[in-house]
This record gives sequence, structure tokens and C-alpha cells, in this order.
Amino acid sequence: AKEGNKLPHDDWVSSVRAPVSGQSSLLVTAAYDRCVRLWNGEECLAVGSGHSEAVKEIALHPHRSAQPEGKVGKKRTHDPISNFMFASASKDGSVMAWAYDDATLTIKPIGCVKQHLASVDTVDISPDGALLATGSWDKSVKVFSWDTVLDQSTPADKKAPLAAFTDHARAVLSVRWSPTQEGVLYSTGLDGSVKTWDASRAQLMGTLAGEHAAQSLSAKPSESKSADLLLTGGSDNRVRLYDTRQKNVVKTFTGHRQWVYGVTWLWREEDPNTSNCFATSSEDSTVRVWDLRCPSAALITQDHLHTDGVLDVTYCGQNEVASGGKDNKTKTFTIERNVT
Repeated sequence: AKEGNKLPHDDWVSSVRAPVSGQSSLLVTAAYDRCVRLWNGEECLAVGSGHSEAVKEIALHPHRSAQPEGKVGKKRTHDPISNFMFASASKDGSVMAWAYDDATLTIKPIGCVKQHLASVDTVDISPDGALLATGSWDKSVKVFSWDTVLDQSTPADKKAPLAAFTDHARAVLSVRWSPTQEGVLYSTGLDGSVKTWDASRAQLMGTLAGEHAAQSLSAKPSESKSADLLLTGGSDNRVRLYDTRQKNVVKTFTGHRQWVYGVTWLWREEDPNTSNCFATSSEDSTVRVWDLRCPSAALITQDHLHTDGVLDVTYCGQNEVASGGKDNKTKTFTIERNVT
């Protein structure tokens, strides 16, 4: 246990992200204990509280401030970190924006929006940092200006979205911005379909059919960068690959024994790994690494990291993967370079 309230999560770790590419020891986490935390290895550097119910997902803002200068405090046990912002989505129906200040080792709320009628399970911030997208159990997808989220003069429930989409038949569980097309957003959820939206025009661009409920979604550019490759993790224990230039599933990956909760390409904007690999997490307590060329079996199965369902998995850069789950733990591992 650490000093003050900087204790480990005492509930399910629902989301994990790496704010600095290649540094898997530095992680932001969200949990069902209603808090968000920043970790340096086993040490909790800062805690953010403000949600009244479980936090379901976090999204990092792409903009970073310069690394802080000056004297390092006596209590500091880590190298200086660039101050950064992120957002969190919660079952309380709100999305909060946060800022980490390395000089004071604090996570402070800097904005909030509450425009959904039910739990907000997913949030993502556009690559240019200008837009924030949300998905909810009220079956809607909403897009907000980041500046609107930060607006302190307007009540959270009065902040109007730039666009609102209601074409999903059931709860929306994952939204992701396109890394190649400005203003294009993907969403999926319990109805199994993957929908493509033009946020600037507030229009539905297309629907990719899905037969089973999907919990998670990940997008990366195709090799030509003319389209996106999408992955979804489903309730039928399978992962599906889509190419936005095609209308149907390209490949289906089998191996997990229970619902696939998390899926992530081994790709980051600032660390564009060109491998064909991705990682998944599941209720079967495993984290697996896959190659697009081998849909029938995972390259790596990590079955000793967690003792319960693994709710999220993320790529940290530099072949490092992090995961969080129902055992209240966050774990990391490195993939051997000859694998990817």
C-alpha cells in the first residue's frame, strides 16, 4: 500500500493505456472503483476521482506539453513526464476530461459532458485532438468538440454534441476514430454491426455486417494507407478482421474459449509498427497475440498473467503489451521481436 489514497485498484481494472510510447511501466488505468490512476511500475503516482460509478474506458489526448523543468522533488522516483490529458467514460453517463501535472503529481478534472441517457462504455479522441466520440447503452454515438468538453462555463448536461447517431439497434460498446480519414468514426456493439460515420457531416457512411455482439474495436491504416483495417472482439469468442474497402468479414480468428473483451493492433501513431500482429484479451483469463496470416491459432497465449477475465489490452509501443482485468491487476509483457 502507498501513502494516502494512492492504493491499488480494489475492483476490476476496465481500461489501460500507455501515455508514453515504449514505456509500459508508465500506465493510466481506469477501474470499477470509480477512479483513474497513473502508475510507474508498482507505484501509483496520482489518482483522479469524480465519477459516481464504474469507469469503463479511458482515451489519451494526442497533444503533450513540454517536459517539466526544474528541481526534482525528494519524493519523486521517476524521470520527468510530459504533462498530458485524457478522457474517461463511466457508467454514471458522463465523460470527464483530466490533466496530469507532473510537477505536482496530480490528476485534475478539467471538463465534463453528460449527454447520454445510460452508461457510457466507450470514448475515443480524434488523432488531431479536436473531437471526442462516445458510445452508450442508450444505443447512441455522440461527437463533441474537445473545447466543448473543457468549457467550464456550461453545465455538463447542457453541452450540445456536434453530431448524434442513433442507427445502432442495441448498446454501443466501442468507438474508434479512423487513423487515415479525418472526421471518420467507427462504432460497434451488441448488435454486432460496425458502422462508419462522417462526423463533420453527421452522416452514416456505411455498415459492415456482424453476426454476434462485439465488445471491442481497433483500427489501423492499411499498407497503402488508403483504407483502414478493423478488428472486432465478439461474444462468440472470435475476432473478426474487416477491410473498409470491402463489405464483408475478411478473416475470423478462433482460439479464445470465452467472450473476447479487448483487441488492439500492435500499432501506434507515433510508433508505426508495420507488423501484421494484434493482441486480444478475454473472459477466459488469457491475453493472446495473433498474426493475420494465421487465423486458426494464436502465436502467443499468455495464460498466467491474470487469474480472472481480462477486460482490456493495449499496445504500449516497442513490442510491449499491457492488460487489465477482473483480478484487479494490470500486467505487461514484451513480445520477442522475431515474432512480429
